[in-house]
Amino acid sequence: MADVGEVPPPFELLEHTADIGLRSRGRTLEELFENAARGLAAILEREAARPGAELLGFEVDLEAADLEGLLVTWMDEVLYLLQERNACLGEVRVGEAGPTRLRGHVEVALCADVVEGTELKAATYHQLAIGEDGNHRWATVFFDV
Repeated sequence: MADVGEVPPPFELLEHTADIGLRSRGRTLEELFENAARGLAAILEREAARPGAELLGFEVDLEAADLEGLLVTWMDEVLYLLQERNACLGEVRVGEAGPTRLRGHVEVALCADVVEGTELKAATYHQLAIGEDGNHRWATVFFDV
Protein backbone atom coordinates (compact mmCIF):
# COMPACT_ATOMS: atom_id res chain seq x y z
CA MET A 1 0.00 0.00 0.00
CA ALA A 2 1.33 3.47 -0.89
CA ASP A 3 2.12 6.02 1.78
CA VAL A 4 -0.55 8.68 2.20
CA GLY A 5 1.92 11.44 1.28
CA GLU A 6 3.52 9.52 -1.59
CA VAL A 7 3.27 11.26 -4.95
CA PRO A 8 2.54 8.89 -7.85
CA PRO A 9 4.87 9.01 -10.88
CA PRO A 10 3.83 11.39 -13.68
CA PHE A 11 3.44 8.45 -16.08
CA GLU A 12 4.05 4.71 -16.41
CA LEU A 13 4.22 2.42 -19.42
CA LEU A 14 1.73 -0.44 -19.69
CA GLU A 15 2.35 -3.73 -21.51
CA HIS A 16 -0.28 -5.28 -23.77
CA THR A 17 -0.18 -8.15 -26.27
CA ALA A 18 -0.24 -6.16 -29.52
CA ASP A 19 -0.19 -2.58 -28.25
CA ILE A 20 1.64 -0.42 -25.78
CA GLY A 21 -0.11 1.70 -23.21
CA LEU A 22 0.50 4.68 -21.04
CA ARG A 23 -0.99 5.79 -17.73
CA SER A 24 -0.35 9.45 -16.99
CA ARG A 25 -1.15 11.44 -13.87
CA GLY A 26 -1.45 15.08 -12.90
CA ARG A 27 -2.98 17.38 -10.32
CA THR A 28 -4.81 19.25 -13.09
CA LEU A 29 -6.03 18.33 -16.57
CA GLU A 30 -3.25 20.50 -18.01
CA GLU A 31 -0.57 18.62 -16.05
CA LEU A 32 -2.20 15.29 -16.94
CA PHE A 33 -2.00 16.07 -20.67
CA GLU A 34 1.59 17.38 -20.36
CA ASN A 35 2.66 14.17 -18.59
CA ALA A 36 0.89 12.08 -21.22
CA ALA A 37 3.01 13.82 -23.89
CA ARG A 38 6.18 13.13 -21.89
CA GLY A 39 5.17 9.49 -21.49
CA LEU A 40 4.58 9.18 -25.22
CA ALA A 41 8.05 10.63 -25.86
CA ALA A 42 9.48 8.01 -23.46
CA ILE A 43 7.76 5.17 -25.36
CA LEU A 44 9.30 6.50 -28.57
CA GLU A 45 12.68 7.10 -26.84
CA ARG A 46 12.36 10.71 -28.00
CA GLU A 47 12.49 12.45 -24.63
CA ALA A 48 16.04 13.82 -24.82
CA ALA A 49 16.67 16.71 -27.20
CA ARG A 50 20.26 17.41 -28.20
CA PRO A 51 21.79 20.00 -25.83
CA GLY A 52 21.90 23.36 -27.59
CA ALA A 53 19.69 22.15 -30.45
CA GLU A 54 17.37 24.73 -31.94
CA LEU A 55 13.84 24.24 -30.65
CA LEU A 56 10.93 24.44 -33.06
CA GLY A 57 7.72 25.56 -31.37
CA PHE A 58 4.19 24.65 -32.39
CA GLU A 59 0.96 26.11 -31.07
CA VAL A 60 -1.67 23.42 -30.65
CA ASP A 61 -5.40 24.14 -30.57
CA LEU A 62 -7.52 20.98 -30.58
CA GLU A 63 -11.19 20.14 -30.19
CA ALA A 64 -13.01 16.84 -29.67
CA ALA A 65 -16.48 15.63 -28.70
CA ASP A 66 -15.39 14.68 -25.17
CA LEU A 67 -12.40 14.55 -22.82
CA GLU A 68 -11.39 11.02 -23.84
CA GLY A 69 -11.49 11.98 -27.51
CA LEU A 70 -9.42 15.05 -26.69
CA LEU A 71 -6.74 12.85 -25.14
CA VAL A 72 -6.60 10.65 -28.27
CA THR A 73 -6.41 13.74 -30.51
CA TRP A 74 -3.65 15.24 -28.31
CA MET A 75 -1.62 12.01 -28.36
CA ASP A 76 -1.93 11.77 -32.14
CA GLU A 77 -0.79 15.41 -32.52
CA VAL A 78 2.28 14.91 -30.31
CA LEU A 79 3.02 11.62 -32.10
CA TYR A 80 2.91 13.42 -35.44
CA LEU A 81 5.21 16.23 -34.25
CA LEU A 82 7.79 13.73 -32.98
CA GLN A 83 7.75 11.01 -35.64
CA GLU A 84 7.10 13.02 -38.79
CA ARG A 85 9.78 15.56 -37.90
CA ASN A 86 12.15 12.88 -36.61
CA ALA A 87 12.49 14.96 -33.46
CA CYS A 88 12.59 14.69 -29.68
CA LEU A 89 10.38 16.47 -27.20
CA GLY A 90 11.92 19.66 -25.90
CA GLU A 91 9.12 21.22 -23.86
CA VAL A 92 5.39 20.84 -23.60
CA ARG A 93 2.98 23.29 -21.97
CA VAL A 94 -0.78 22.94 -21.88
CA GLY A 95 -2.33 26.28 -21.03
CA GLU A 96 -5.93 25.16 -21.23
CA ALA A 97 -7.53 21.72 -21.14
CA GLY A 98 -11.27 21.34 -20.81
CA PRO A 99 -13.92 18.79 -21.63
CA THR A 100 -13.72 19.42 -25.40
CA ARG A 101 -10.79 21.80 -26.08
CA LEU A 102 -7.04 21.90 -25.51
CA ARG A 103 -4.61 24.73 -26.18
CA GLY A 104 -0.92 24.28 -25.70
CA HIS A 105 2.61 24.69 -26.98
CA VAL A 106 4.97 21.88 -27.99
CA GLU A 107 8.67 22.35 -28.70
CA VAL A 108 10.72 19.73 -30.55
CA ALA A 109 14.40 19.52 -31.47
CA LEU A 110 17.00 17.16 -32.87
CA CYS A 111 17.49 14.16 -30.61
CA ALA A 112 20.58 13.74 -28.46
CA ASP A 113 21.04 10.15 -29.71
CA VAL A 114 19.93 8.06 -32.66
CA VAL A 115 16.32 7.12 -32.02
CA GLU A 116 15.66 3.37 -31.90
CA GLY A 117 12.40 3.49 -29.97
CA THR A 118 9.09 1.90 -30.79
CA GLU A 119 7.29 3.23 -33.85
CA LEU A 120 3.62 3.88 -33.18
CA LYS A 121 0.72 4.23 -35.62
CA ALA A 122 -1.86 6.09 -33.53
CA ALA A 123 -3.59 6.39 -30.18
CA THR A 124 -6.63 4.14 -29.82
CA TYR A 125 -9.89 4.09 -27.91
CA HIS A 126 -9.07 0.58 -26.60
CA GLN A 127 -9.23 0.69 -22.76
CA LEU A 128 -9.20 4.49 -22.94
CA ALA A 129 -10.11 5.96 -19.56
CA ILE A 130 -9.77 9.19 -17.58
CA GLY A 131 -10.56 9.49 -13.88
CA GLU A 132 -9.63 10.92 -10.50
CA ASP A 133 -7.90 9.30 -7.54
CA GLY A 134 -7.73 11.58 -4.51
CA ASN A 135 -5.95 14.80 -5.50
CA HIS A 136 -4.71 13.44 -8.83
CA ARG A 137 -6.27 12.85 -12.21
CA TRP A 138 -5.18 9.85 -14.25
CA ALA A 139 -5.56 8.71 -17.84
CA THR A 140 -4.91 5.44 -19.64
CA VAL A 141 -4.39 5.31 -23.40
CA PHE A 142 -3.08 2.56 -25.68
CA PHE A 143 -1.31 2.92 -29.03
CA ASP A 144 -1.24 0.74 -32.14
CA VAL A 145 2.29 -0.53 -32.68
